[in-house]
Amino acid sequence: MAPLVSLRDVDFAYEERLVLRRVSFELEAGESIGIVGPNGSGKSTLVDLVDGILRPRAGEVLVNGLPTGKYRRRDMAREVALVPQHFDLDFDLAVREVVEMGAYCRGKGAAACDDAERTLARLGVADLVNRRFSELSGGEKQLVVLAQALMQRAPLLLLDEPASALDVSHQLRLFDLLQELNCGGLSVLCILHDLNLALHYFDKLLVLSDGGVAAFGPPDDVLRPEILEAVYGVRAYMHRHAGRTYLTFSPRLRSKRRGRIHVVCGGGTGAGLMRELVDAGYEVSAGALNALDTDEETGRELGLQMAVEAPFSPVGDEAHAENLELMRAADLVVVTAVPVSHGNARNIGAALEALGEGTPVWADEGVRANDFAGVTDGLADADVRFFDGEADLVAAVLGRDTAATS
Repeated sequence: MAPLVSLRDVDFAYEERLVLRRVSFELEAGESIGIVGPNGSGKSTLVDLVDGILRPRAGEVLVNGLPTGKYRRRDMAREVALVPQHFDLDFDLAVREVVEMGAYCRGKGAAACDDAERTLARLGVADLVNRRFSELSGGEKQLVVLAQALMQRAPLLLLDEPASALDVSHQLRLFDLLQELNCGGLSVLCILHDLNLALHYFDKLLVLSDGGVAAFGPPDDVLRPEILEAVYGVRAYMHRHAGRTYLTFSPRLRSKRRGRIHVVCGGGTGAGLMRELVDAGYEVSAGALNALDTDEETGRELGLQMAVEAPFSPVGDEAHAENLELMRAADLVVVTAVPVSHGNARNIGAALEALGEGTPVWADEGVRANDFAGVTDGLADADVRFFDGEADLVAAVLGRDTAATS
């Protein structure tokens, strides 16, 4: 069975300005796909191509296996319902009439009055049915146009930023309804800017950047920090709490990387340091850490390279070797005030080995007080520089970078 929507190597240009290039993806019947990306990345153009409003310059856009150019507009309206970003009327119609217009493609008698009222009620705005469309707010108009699209009873619903004029309450109600409709068999292709809504409400996400597909797949796979940094130019953090995943962002990303730092940490002693170094523009790695350790979770949220051992296990040969490689690739190894036991004592040995090979090692004085394995004396005996707490350590790292470039 053919996909409901299929784009194959699609290019599109407005005159000579290429907007989409070699875009390919498929939407199966019953799927919900969110389209995200920066302004100007081609999202609205892509939706108009699927609706047949625009024709590709190259490649194919298929709906139910048939090129969109083969459809008459009324036939296309039976397959695809579009909620545009902006909707204007030349006539002062009642809301009921605007909603019933959506049933025109289904023929005479399809627009029964109770259908319009029931559809508005599902959106939580049944009280608008007898109002004039021209009197409505921007958010109310958006919900009425969505009701009109639902009256088409098409198997695919296209939405171009449907929540842009809605308050938080109506946004959540809208996306809950879209999820409910999708569970009932309606396929959904929706442009949106809120990445946390995208993360929670869609089966897959299509990430556009500069007119091309930057990523496509399940939300957890495509909204990784490194992808969001490349696409949006911001540092993203992925958090998991109480069974939910959500994103936060930092605007402090530097355009030029400041070097690479490897952090030896654990038990939450490195979380703040790693975030601060990443925000300052450093490439950061960490390890060896146990999976599910607080610092390991922070490292995953930040998208860091890490040497990871199984939960509650001592550092094994494989993780130790990987940790050494990360240290050798670093410009500086930083040891936090991590509690040191026999389970992670090899991390101190790895730092000393890296030091012997020429990588400088700096340490928080607190690691000596938290040494329960008697291994940090080796740091004191070697050419390791100690600092009185994390704040002094961070200040020294930033000062080192400034001194190196002055």
